[in-house]
Amino acid sequence: MNIREKARELKAGCEQLLSTAESEDRTLSADEQETYDSKFAALEGALAQIRRADELAVVSAGLAEPSTPPVGPEAAIAPDQTRDEGVEVRVVKDRAVERGFDNIGEQLQAIAHASNPESRYENVDKRLFFLEERGGNPNGEVRQSGASELVASKGGYLVQKEFNDAIVERVYSIGEIASRVTRQAIGPNANGLKFNIIDESSRAAGSRWGGVRAYWVAEAGALTSSEPTFAQVELTLKKVAALFYATEELLMDQTALAGLVERVVPEEIMFKVEDAIIDGSGSGQPLGISNSAAVVSQAKESGQTATTINATNVEKMWSRLWGPSRATSVWLINQDAEPQLTALADSNGNAIYLPPGGLSDTPFSRLYNRPVLMSEYCATLGTVGDIQLVDLSQYFLIDKGGVRGDSSMSVRFLYDERAFRWMYRCDGQPSWNSALTPLNGSNTLSPFVNLATRS
Repeated sequence: MNIREKARELKAGCEQLLSTAESEDRTLSADEQETYDSKFAALEGALAQIRRADELAVVSAGLAEPSTPPVGPEAAIAPDQTRDEGVEVRVVKDRAVERGFDNIGEQLQAIAHASNPESRYENVDKRLFFLEERGGNPNGEVRQSGASELVASKGGYLVQKEFNDAIVERVYSIGEIASRVTRQAIGPNANGLKFNIIDESSRAAGSRWGGVRAYWVAEAGALTSSEPTFAQVELTLKKVAALFYATEELLMDQTALAGLVERVVPEEIMFKVEDAIIDGSGSGQPLGISNSAAVVSQAKESGQTATTINATNVEKMWSRLWGPSRATSVWLINQDAEPQLTALADSNGNAIYLPPGGLSDTPFSRLYNRPVLMSEYCATLGTVGDIQLVDLSQYFLIDKGGVRGDSSMSVRFLYDERAFRWMYRCDGQPSWNSALTPLNGSNTLSPFVNLATRS
């Protein structure tokens, strides 16, 4: 019995133990559990040996010397073959391979087959190996050590460029928050980005632009030198991963699989990215607005009832927003806070909150004539962050390399399911490193304003 037959036998034994217990509506007994663990451990060892054998086979194929000089089209690419320089030799290309996959469902089927431990290199869809040449890897990204593209059972596969672009662009098109940030792609040889910002925390003389100062001078008067102070911002790519399981039946249906991926993968990646933009800790994920030093927290009113938002709160939040950000700002609110806004009015009794349609004539509600977005990333009513006024263009986000797709059968093979994983790398933080003290006035200003807790 060879190692592949042994692996099949061990897998069947594991399945039989589970099937028997399920048919009798019970869990595995102690003896059965011990047997299962033993078989599964042996199965893992067999799968590891199969992978090593496949790797060695590829290495051996690369080291082998051809027994006879190549002829025909192969001679055109053989390094040691000599030929008459005046003779034109054409290499016929595989147009089907160069054309790529028709849809992402077809590519996922190929990835699933290539990720099978029993799959060998010669049986893998060669379109997976031509992605870089066709632009599937536009940044020349290098795989991590051990993830060989030549061994079918190891590593991930680059998502074809047009599918990759569609997933990433959908993240930033369906996301009301992600679509408003300042986004920058970085190059192939970088794992992050460093850039300088003006270190300005006050508009007082001598502090503007981090220390640049202008003077009125008399004729022939001496000029006083000054220079700006910079703060360096460093962004290092972080990974966000989306994982889902596909049954063997779903894998056989390209259309259904493509529809599922195109819907759920962008939405889940979008959720994690947007949540980090608002509330990220900065540790292993982007630094969120709520946790940055640039955010201004407007205090509640004296004697204000718990879990309420009143017109004075909103008026003072608006007054703390940095002036140039007013034209591009949006309100973010937890949906539980919306009933607090509908009754808001100014001192003359004029409504300051306009629901969507009607007088606002927009798909969004408006508050101080700026869009109001319902966001589940906002805190619950009465807690700091339940209502926020932000200029998201002042949030800087980098990303690289698009999305990488990978498949594994070992995680859920007993249930006839395959695990698909999608990896996306990005990082971000507010472009401000502190709030700003105006020239005249004591209240600090910022593109990011929230309301303190009312409890």
